[in-house]
Amino acid sequence: MDVLVLGPVQVLADGVVVTVDRPLERAVLVRLALANRVPVPDRRLAEDLWGAEVERPVQRLRVVVSRLRAALGPSAEVIGRTPAGYQATVSAPDLLAAEAAAQRLHTARRTGDYATVAAAAMAALALWRGHALADLRTIPFAAAEGERLDDWRLSLTVAGLEANLELGAAGEVVTELTGLVARYPMHEPLSCLLALALYRTGRQADALERLARLRRALAEELGVDPSPDTASLELRILEHDPSLQAAASAAATGETAAPGTAAAGGPATGSASSGVDSANVPRSFGPEPGASESAPRPVSAITTPLTSFIGRGREFATLTTALVEPGLTTVVGVAGSGKSRLAAELARSTARSGRSVVLVELAPLDRAEDVLPAVAAAVAAGGLAAEEAIAPHDPLPGIAAALGGAADDRGPALLVLDNAEHVLESVTEFVRTATGFTVLVTSQRPLGVPGEAVHPLGALDRSVAVALFIERAGLPGLVTAAEREQLVAICAAVDWLPLGIELAAGLTRTLTISQLAQRIDDRVRLLVGGARGAAGGRHTSLRVALDWSYELLAERERAVLRRLGIFAGGFTLEAAEAVLPEADLEPGDVAPAMADLVNRNLVAVQTDGATRRFVLLETVRDYALARLAEADETEALCTAHLRWCLHLVRSIGASDDFAAAESVAAVFAEWPNILAALERAPGTSRPADGLRLAIEMHVPWLARARFREAQRHYAALTSMAGADIAPHELAQALSHYGFHTLMTGDLDAAAGQLARAGALAEPLDDAELAQTVRYYQGIVDIERGKLPAAVARLREGERLAAHDTQGASFADALGTALLYSGDATEALAAYTRSSKVDAAHADEHGLSRGLGNQAKALLDLDRVAEALAAAEESDRYARRLDDRQILPLNDLTRAAAALASGQLDAAESYCRAALGQEEDATGLARIDLADVLIAKGETAAARTLLDEVFASSTGGVPLLAARAVSVALLRAEGDEKAQSLQEEVRAEFAAAGFGWRRYTDRLATS
Repeated sequence: MDVLVLGPVQVLADGVVVTVDRPLERAVLVRLALANRVPVPDRRLAEDLWGAEVERPVQRLRVVVSRLRAALGPSAEVIGRTPAGYQATVSAPDLLAAEAAAQRLHTARRTGDYATVAAAAMAALALWRGHALADLRTIPFAAAEGERLDDWRLSLTVAGLEANLELGAAGEVVTELTGLVARYPMHEPLSCLLALALYRTGRQADALERLARLRRALAEELGVDPSPDTASLELRILEHDPSLQAAASAAATGETAAPGTAAAGGPATGSASSGVDSANVPRSFGPEPGASESAPRPVSAITTPLTSFIGRGREFATLTTALVEPGLTTVVGVAGSGKSRLAAELARSTARSGRSVVLVELAPLDRAEDVLPAVAAAVAAGGLAAEEAIAPHDPLPGIAAALGGAADDRGPALLVLDNAEHVLESVTEFVRTATGFTVLVTSQRPLGVPGEAVHPLGALDRSVAVALFIERAGLPGLVTAAEREQLVAICAAVDWLPLGIELAAGLTRTLTISQLAQRIDDRVRLLVGGARGAAGGRHTSLRVALDWSYELLAERERAVLRRLGIFAGGFTLEAAEAVLPEADLEPGDVAPAMADLVNRNLVAVQTDGATRRFVLLETVRDYALARLAEADETEALCTAHLRWCLHLVRSIGASDDFAAAESVAAVFAEWPNILAALERAPGTSRPADGLRLAIEMHVPWLARARFREAQRHYAALTSMAGADIAPHELAQALSHYGFHTLMTGDLDAAAGQLARAGALAEPLDDAELAQTVRYYQGIVDIERGKLPAAVARLREGERLAAHDTQGASFADALGTALLYSGDATEALAAYTRSSKVDAAHADEHGLSRGLGNQAKALLDLDRVAEALAAAEESDRYARRLDDRQILPLNDLTRAAAALASGQLDAAESYCRAALGQEEDATGLARIDLADVLIAKGETAAARTLLDEVFASSTGGVPLLAARAVSVALLRAEGDEKAQSLQEEVRAEFAAAGFGWRRYTDRLATS
């Protein structure tokens, strides 16, 4: 599915227009598309739609998403749900194409290829169909995003007009520029471009008048003066500066443009207000080599790359400005982040401005003492000093004198020291004495000297990363929407780093994009090859780049780095200190080693309030795990990691048994580590500890309704439990396994697992364990529709409860059995008993569940206002817990209340919101929605829903409820079989003891 955003929103599924009538639904789809498949948290999405001040934002959001899914019809599956929020597998191809064109524009602009600049700008602008998101400007996020995209459109327009102006088309662009300046009278770049175009068409007076009007407007409206570039242009027009002719004309006549002229970037990009950054078109900095009126300045050899420079436009512009003055700038980043390529591009650009540039590649140097001789040789080779002027025994004074003496009115000399991480001490000693010239260093860690400006180089923007892959793979215009999704996955797998992307793109010579996407997870093994021709052969593969970083580490740091690979999703210092130490590493060694790894950009730091976590890029983590395996340390680290996870969960739950939402949240903050530990345990010597960890996770899984997740791990671990797991532990695990299984709807399997648990528990004389099994068996009886047996079993359980919290659990389940049996008064009493205990113990999950259950009983007693209030209070706890079982059940309570009062649209919205949270067709959401649709006369849609329920049904209460609604459907359709089916269903209700008023009333009135 594609969503077009550069104009009024259009939605296309396989090229066919899909109508999404309501603006809010379109806005959700656009917002998720712009997130590039990254989940958007509920509250963030709600604020983007309605602003910060909105009541019940998450509830309203669910309704909107449900309506959106209904509008999308067969394509509804593109809207997914993750623990982090809603996610859509859709793209905005017009925006992606415009971004790719902007990248081409950026590359061509730096090389002075104005024809390509003009063509790229035209291609990008052709994608607009009017104002971006024009039909959604009443939505907060769309208003801001639409304005941003329109500003970008203007920047692209300016870049295209400037290119055409340099190609000699001054007369053609005057008209368009005049109209734009009328619309944007204080946009300096536009006014300067118009003045230059007027001047080139022989209208000097008009050009000067245009700039005078700009000056007056800025003074009157903003109280500011024009930029220095604008003032300079005005002076040069007065003086008939020859350099003001177009680049094409200058080339034809053999003349050259002076620094700061339009041919060198022009007034259109010389102002901070030009918006060029947002167009991803960095400014040109100075003339081409030989453009100076004096003889060309000597520079060291800077090789011309074989590929275009993509993806670092913002960094390029920022660093170009930083390198204008003398001083030290260090670009730091992990191996493969593109430091060397960026430095080379900066060196080439600086050389084109006429400044002296010396580039020294330090990677081939083996010793620190080789640094100064290498710099001296480069300075001499560049002609900045005679060899004899630099003393071999003490080259530093001669180097400093040569570089400092190369400064002139075009700026100081630039010395680039590339790949300094392995000789950092020598480089640091050298730059401490550097004055009068500019030094640019690339390294995996900063030098740490006074006055150093550090510029971290991280991952590429996502759209730029995909554009880089497409360009390097030679695939422009040939990538399908499905392949673009795979490209996103490939780029994400290599952490959006340029080296990994380029290496992956090179593999398309032998693999299709689909094959590559399927194999990219094994990054280190897959990317061992790479392109030939890199300087010194270094960084020609991801493995080699990481080898380089690893070999620079001391043995302690190597041990820490490879062992950190055992963590998934980040870790704290305390976690590392607990897991990493072995015989060769003390806990006290971890912190200083981590500090060094952070300094080298091999470990990243994330700060969230008072919490500080550390993470490895996935490529670095894969490499660390490979090194861990080579060191034969994997098994020991997995054991230590699992035991740490077990201790962590036990510690968090010790105080309140996960009664508070904060405790549950604390566990799930480490969920990637817990998940990794659980998944690594089967098939090893660790299944017993893995099963113990699963037992500790029971309540957190229950609190967040992670039933299928729990079932998966119990299935894998209980089957491998051996003699090292105690009988009572296995019985407890099987009882939890049975509960989570029954919550997924597989009642027969659940009954079997609970029977095994009961058999193991019987000889153990463990009353609490026996009660746990009885409690779960009572719930199975409820779900199977064996309500009299359930009531009896649960009453006995409440009577025998060893403590009040156990009694509360039985009372809550008993209330449900009584409600389903038709005794709402006794059900409410049982629920109230349970909630009082939960409130006394501040058990938020118990209150979430219990208040939601009270709402259902109150509704059956026609106490509607109280029912809705109880559901609202239940929501408050459920949202804190992220409980995706209780929230949709409360929506169904609201839907039943709305249906009873004739508010059919509201009832449908609540049902669809609940349906959006339902994992399969065995719940009540489809049944209740079908009931609402019958009341609205939409019987065909209702039948489809009921067919889905019957096809997936495992029996029990949901089937009985569906049978009642199916009678109502036949009545609505005028089917004469309704009467006989009604009698059948009444008999079924009687046999099961089923009397839930919500459905018995429906059966009676149908």
